[in-house]
Amino acid sequence: MTDQPDSLGVHISPREIYDQIVGMREDVRGLTQTSESVRAELADHEERLRQIERWRYAVPATVVMGLGSAVAEAIRIASK
Repeated sequence: MTDQPDSLGVHISPREIYDQIVGMREDVRGLTQTSESVRAELADHEERLRQIERWRYAVPATVVMGLGSAVAEAIRIASK
């Protein structure tokens, strides 16, 4: 076997392959951390939306009860 590069002139050493794999591993770690932070932010947004929905559906019931109480009080006062 000769130490001549192949006819295309491309020679990739094991060290270059190792360096690329180490770099990819660091990239994957970074993506994992980013994914976890995105998941946490999404969970926070979901919780906020649920709170807004609970508030939105509670307001009409509160208004109806308030109006009902006002009407009942007006009837009570008018009947005296």
